[in-house]
Amino acid sequence: MSSFARSVRYRVFALLAVALAAAIGSVWFYTNYYIDTPEYTIKKIQECIDNHDKDKIKRYIDFEHLLDTGSESILEGLVDSSIPAVGEAKDAVSSFSRMFKAPVIMSLQMAIDNYVEYGQWTKRDGSDNFGTIDADMVVKRSGLGSTSFRKLDSMAVDNDNGTAVAKVRVFQEEANAEFVLDMEFVKKEDGGWQLYEITNLKDYITMVNKSRRDHVKDYLDKSAAIMSAHNAKVKALEQEVSGVLGSGSLGNADTRQELKNIMLNKVAAEWQGQKAELEAMSVPVAAGTLHRLRIRICDLHIDYATGYAKWMEDKNASTIRNADASLKQARTLEKEAELLTKQVNSHVTR
Repeated sequence: MSSFARSVRYRVFALLAVALAAAIGSVWFYTNYYIDTPEYTIKKIQECIDNHDKDKIKRYIDFEHLLDTGSESILEGLVDSSIPAVGEAKDAVSSFSRMFKAPVIMSLQMAIDNYVEYGQWTKRDGSDNFGTIDADMVVKRSGLGSTSFRKLDSMAVDNDNGTAVAKVRVFQEEANAEFVLDMEFVKKEDGGWQLYEITNLKDYITMVNKSRRDHVKDYLDKSAAIMSAHNAKVKALEQEVSGVLGSGSLGNADTRQELKNIMLNKVAAEWQGQKAELEAMSVPVAAGTLHRLRIRICDLHIDYATGYAKWMEDKNASTIRNADASLKQARTLEKEAELLTKQVNSHVTR
């Protein structure tokens, strides 16, 4: 065998030896180190979620402690973001809210089970009710249902104390913002790790609900500007109608035609424009009822204007009665909308 051939063979053997050593080292690292790290626990939790294995996931999460502390954080966060009281008054409210801790824990457990098993926080049949508190309500109020994982920022391990804190970056859709959750892990006797607590969950709940209040305030301010601008034009058109009626007669064809044009091409169009601008808005859940009420008011004013214009043609008593009925209902709903606006606004200014 030539010296060149021997050299090539030795190099091949050397490469194989290095590859084998690397493979052995990788296996050793995986079996003796990696599986005993918090990172491995995070990986296994994700695998359980992907595989819809709600039984196996219990190996990697201390549900008893996580749900106990999580329910307290949710209740405290909701109180902080919803109750304006301070001092003893707020302490009293907080103490009262703890009465709901047990059903909140039950609801959280059900929501997590559903998420792992079905890929969504509540069952498809909506059967997760527990008295006055259900899983869907807890998930929505906490903001968890509209939160998605972004990345693991960092992991700080304290081997002496057997604890670790993972900085987990998530995205909250309602707030349209990222938040870094501090997830604490504890080391088990067998050397593995479990998710133990989310230590800043209360801050997360507070952030979500502050964002909701800001969204409501933004909606109220923008919608008020839209309605104010259109309502000013409607009032001017009402004066225009009064002027036509004052200078003409309903028995005159020209007067009726002029009124018809005003009602159809100006008044109805103005309400249609207001409706279109309102429908184009981003509406927070807390203002949903108010928003639908405002849209209905626009529809009723459009019905009145078109009905009045039709009456200018057919002179039918039933036509104007129907139009007046729409206007009367619109006026009633406008009063209800004023009260509801004050109620919604009171939650924003706390």
